[in-house]
Amino acid sequence: MGDFSAGAAIGAGFRLIGRHPLAFLAWSAAYLVLGVLPQIGVMALILPEWTRLMQEVTAAGASHSPMSTAEMMRAQGGMMQLQPLSWIAGLLSQSVLLSAIYRAVLYPEDRAFFYLRLGGRELWLGLVLLVLFVMACILAVAVMLPTFVMIGIIGALARGSPAMALLMIPVMVTAFGVMIWVMLRLSLATPMSFDQRAFRLYESWDRTRGHAGKMFGVAFVLIVVVWVVEMALGGVVFGLSGGLGGLERLRGWFQHPQIDLSQLMPLIVGGALVVAVFSTAFFALFGAAWAEIYRELTADLAPD
Repeated sequence: MGDFSAGAAIGAGFRLIGRHPLAFLAWSAAYLVLGVLPQIGVMALILPEWTRLMQEVTAAGASHSPMSTAEMMRAQGGMMQLQPLSWIAGLLSQSVLLSAIYRAVLYPEDRAFFYLRLGGRELWLGLVLLVLFVMACILAVAVMLPTFVMIGIIGALARGSPAMALLMIPVMVTAFGVMIWVMLRLSLATPMSFDQRAFRLYESWDRTRGHAGKMFGVAFVLIVVVWVVEMALGGVVFGLSGGLGGLERLRGWFQHPQIDLSQLMPLIVGGALVVAVFSTAFFALFGAAWAEIYRELTADLAPD
């Protein structure tokens, strides 16, 4: 079984964006239409109900008679009914975007429509994304339940002892480490399913044997890069929004929530564009890295 270059994987997304800037803009536009705008549409449908809920919560707080749990659940019921629309839009947009990125790395000559398609490869990728999401939820429950039990036992034994309480830290680190390790071992399922036009999941486990540590290093470096860029963008947005004055206006809105789309529209449009470009860059960095890892680790396989 082969190996892969961590440096090549880390730089794959940057090289991809540099080689295909127009494709990157097309991907951003596609993600805006398929991913961001549907989410905004769902939020627009939820906003009146959410505003009413905020007003009721504010009024209940002012009268010192907080809303009951049943009232809160009933008020949120209408909003929860729209969540499946958000999930479907997210799954579709991620499948199309990741497929374009994988195609640009694995099949660079197939550049028609800026590598964007909606076909069999995208459907298989969407299916494996859905399965991975469900498995991640199940894994989180399976790992965290015994972890919380152990933390509860440690807390009971600690009885205020800081030294004993410190034992909670390795327990939590171990729990998160197990979840990250399992998902890394399965993470090549997405480019593998795309490339082979079939459902591939546990095949990723075999291909990533002995490589999880290096893959974690690649992910860590990319996360740091994304975090630095996000902090820089956050500072720019904070400054453009008026700094502390903008936060004061936001706090005033929460105290007296009301809908004024004429004032919100510039923020919505600007925010949608920023989210679309930043999200596309995020997917490009990670998607290209994992496509490069898959390409190198499967170089010994016969072509599809």
